Amino acid sequence: MQRVVYRMMGERRATPRDGANRGRRASDVEPMRGWRPALWIALGVALADWAVKFAITRTMAQEEFREVIPNAVALWHVRNHAMILGLWDNLPLGGRKVLALVASMLGVLVLMQIMGRAHRLSNTQRRWAWLFVGMICGGMLGNLGERVIHWGVTDYLSFRWGPYWLPPGNVADIALFLSIPLALPIIGFELMGRARRGRTVKLTAAAPPLATPAAAD
Repeated sequence: MQRVVYRMMGERRATPRDGANRGRRASDVEPMRGWRPALWIALGVALADWAVKFAITRTMAQEEFREVIPNAVALWHVRNHAMILGLWDNLPLGGRKVLALVASMLGVLVLMQIMGRAHRLSNTQRRWAWLFVGMICGGMLGNLGERVIHWGVTDYLSFRWGPYWLPPGNVADIALFLSIPLALPIIGFELMGRARRGRTVKLTAAAPPLATPAAAD
């Protein structure tokens, strides 16, 4: 089981086994190193989400609607028993639970892969990975933490789209949606890194072997 988890985290041995090729560099044996900023971002998003939800439930009745910016932004307090931003509300409760479980498992697998690989990026590129993972984890923690208590989340922020008001969301939903475009630069960094490592391997293989000094008589 430990080997499976290490594989999912992108970890390989820094020293080769007998007859095996050398793995990644020595720093790869610590795939979790340097991820404290992502943890702080996740906690910040989750705490902000819970704080605003608590304030909304204390100051607004359910189904109460208040326009904050006329014809643009409104506070709309609803208890959402569906998924993100009120989607899949027509599914039965059992179907929504299965969908939430599958989505959470897939999200954990993706985050483990990112956390196992992104530490190989440069310091500037790694900040994008921290922000991406932190916002996703914070959004998941904010909503799933509330669903543990009762199946449903507190939604309150609605935007107007043409003649309609969109289903309300919350801070956790916004963090999850904003994290989607952040995946693009991370994918680009990983592809560029693979291409760079591939060129290095080709140049190393094409280089002539170093001449060994002749043995002394």
